[in-house]
Amino acid sequence: MKKIIAAAVAASVSAVAMADISITGNANYEYFSKTVGGAIEKTTNDADMEVNLSVVGKTGDTSVVANLEITGASTGSNRDSDGDSNAIDVEDLYITTKVGDLNVKAGDYASGTTALGGEIDNGSRSINKVDISTKVGPATVGYAVAATSSDDDYDSDAAVVYGSMDVAGTKVSFKDQSDSYTIVGLSGSAAGINYRIENKDNDSTAKGDALFYELGTKIGDMTVSYAAIDADVKNATDSTGAITEDDSTIFAQDAHDTGLKGIKQLTVGTSIDGTAIKLRAGSRIGGASYQDADFMEIAASRPLASGATLSVSYADADKVTATGNTIYDDQTLEIDLSVKF
Repeated sequence: MKKIIAAAVAASVSAVAMADISITGNANYEYFSKTVGGAIEKTTNDADMEVNLSVVGKTGDTSVVANLEITGASTGSNRDSDGDSNAIDVEDLYITTKVGDLNVKAGDYASGTTALGGEIDNGSRSINKVDISTKVGPATVGYAVAATSSDDDYDSDAAVVYGSMDVAGTKVSFKDQSDSYTIVGLSGSAAGINYRIENKDNDSTAKGDALFYELGTKIGDMTVSYAAIDADVKNATDSTGAITEDDSTIFAQDAHDTGLKGIKQLTVGTSIDGTAIKLRAGSRIGGASYQDADFMEIAASRPLASGATLSVSYADADKVTATGNTIYDDQTLEIDLSVKF
């Protein structure tokens, strides 16, 4: 009997050792102190906790990915009727595999701001999305279609074709959705200048077009970059807006608020005794009958001996307001303690 149990245990241990499963993640605790400008200023203090887990199972050329977000908030809409603040969200759930020369990705997932058009469009999660791509000579070409959120049906008119290839050191990319939009992008580096340029041409004249670009370089111990978005619309928050991204990794402020047609920003970064420091300053561009809204943010980040990272930022931003109205500003102090595992 002991021999049978030992054999069973050995077999189970062997199976675990052969399984290619990884669990990685990160967590951060954020504290916010916000002063909202106006005729009467108001200061609020809030905090939240977030844990992200990525579970990946792999066998051969096939991987299954589940990305989970576990959040909490000290106050606000995240609390349920019992006063609990925790919420679990399955952010991504998909499979990647190969079928001959075809690369297949299928499931529920969102594109990030680094994707083509990511700083213009909000990379909301697609449902039951199927993405098929392959190499054709030096180019990568693909086709993607997702189910609609209303009835989970696939709509061929909503399908996207895309492609990219390297041309003399420049990555040339395009993405096209029939009867909706075309995005063309260029990215690369030349003479010490890093560049990313993307233009979205909306077929609907009501939405207008949008141009995003970022140029950056290194000067001594400093990195310097200039980024901007310019859209052909006054109000970019409604369904006709050309800019919908509201969680940029480049800009300190969003460019999609009512009355705006874009944003411009200068960023300077350096490191002092192991502390990374970044200054971002710019202006949200007012549309017709709206004023420009200036902003500034300074942030510092430093790894701690404990393995965590401490980040502190302070932002001062004008509110978007109509021409002739008094301009008020908001200040936000954020303290972030994060760790990767």
